[in-house]
Amino acid sequence: MKTTKQFIQLTLILILSGLSINGFAQFTADMVFNNAGQEKQFKVYSAEAGYRYEFEERGNKSAIIVKNGSKDVVILMPDQKMAIKSPAGSQMSMNNDPIKVFEKYEEQGILKKEGNETINGIVCTKSTLWSKKNPGQKMYTLWYSEKYKFPMKIIDHMEGSEGSSMEMKNVKYWKPDNSKFEIPNNYQVMSMPGMPDIPQM
Repeated sequence: MKTTKQFIQLTLILILSGLSINGFAQFTADMVFNNAGQEKQFKVYSAEAGYRYEFEERGNKSAIIVKNGSKDVVILMPDQKMAIKSPAGSQMSMNNDPIKVFEKYEEQGILKKEGNETINGIVCTKSTLWSKKNPGQKMYTLWYSEKYKFPMKIIDHMEGSEGSSMEMKNVKYWKPDNSKFEIPNNYQVMSMPGMPDIPQM
């Protein structure tokens, strides 16, 4: 559970380089997350319809779906045949949807672009995220691909997270399957109310 929470915290920086849900490229990739020598893999699907993360925690499969134009973030739990819908602005959604969180942080002007570098053969814009409360504290470094409209690598510099990183591998074109962005008909759907906004960094 700790590893997945750290992964979610790390991937919250996905929006920082100007990512917009209206501009997603069509691709699928393996998202490799490393923490203290432990590696976990997540599957990413990106399309005009939205984006989806698939992962497994303690043998339980889960997926997070954000559809273009939707006001809700959906968390799927296939083993329980259950879906949880939460307003995009709620704390629960913010914790699971990096896009929505960092739309807020980008507005705060704490992302600094540093030039171009290549990650796994993909040209990226390198940027750093600095704390608004403590301007001298570097929080993340990310490498964002304009071609794929997605970060290819992220390093977490925050205290207690040393050695945490995310890297995209096996990025390839994907012909979208719209069912990836829908709740299956046989799932029980629960709605969670909105929760207090997340604090500033």
